[in-house]
Amino acid sequence: MKRILTLGVAASALCAVSAQAADLPSRKPPVVYVAPAPVFTWAGPYVGVYAGGAFGQDKLTGNIVGSRKVNASGFTGGGLLGYNYQFGNIVAGAEGEFGYDGNDKTSRFANGRSLKQEQTYVGRVRARLGYAVMPSLLLYTAGGVSFADDKLTLRTPAFTGSNSKDRVGWNAGVGAEYALTQNIIARVEYIFDDYGKENYNFARPRGGSDRIKSNLQDHTVRAALEYKFW
Repeated sequence: MKRILTLGVAASALCAVSAQAADLPSRKPPVVYVAPAPVFTWAGPYVGVYAGGAFGQDKLTGNIVGSRKVNASGFTGGGLLGYNYQFGNIVAGAEGEFGYDGNDKTSRFANGRSLKQEQTYVGRVRARLGYAVMPSLLLYTAGGVSFADDKLTLRTPAFTGSNSKDRVGWNAGVGAEYALTQNIIARVEYIFDDYGKENYNFARPRGGSDRIKSNLQDHTVRAALEYKFW
């Protein structure tokens, strides 16, 4: 009887200790909820600035210049804006831009004659189509319409004449973009512009004129930094 009573008391004490231990606060660290990182998308509007080098080639023919190529080069820089749509890994969009184009070259001929070729602005409207090889890396091609000015200044011992025209042509290019953050995007690209053929007439002071035919093309290599709003 005593043994049974002793076992009962011991069991009651053990249950009491277990109940007190269950009431003690847990020493496990609290579970903290961490929101998943947002998924990057190329879709949405963006603005940016660009800078690089422009390399023009003007194929000239005429009674003064004969037939020759004038290779001009200079700094180019400006702003751009656009909008992208994304369908899985496919990214399509449209972009417009306007900026400075500093192609400049002077060619000298016999008998004290020279011809200076200059460009000061360039604008483009392009469609873009790309493939996101990684969530943050986009490879693309683009093409559309180009606008630029082309000024020729002819100097001879008898007279000096200038003729400037706004040229319209087409462009095509390739590039790559990398998303540095959800909103900041870096870009490198190459663009080819073809402005076709145009005639420049220079009137002589004593009558008559000199005509020069221009076939203008440009090559642009540049980098850009963009801000995407979404």
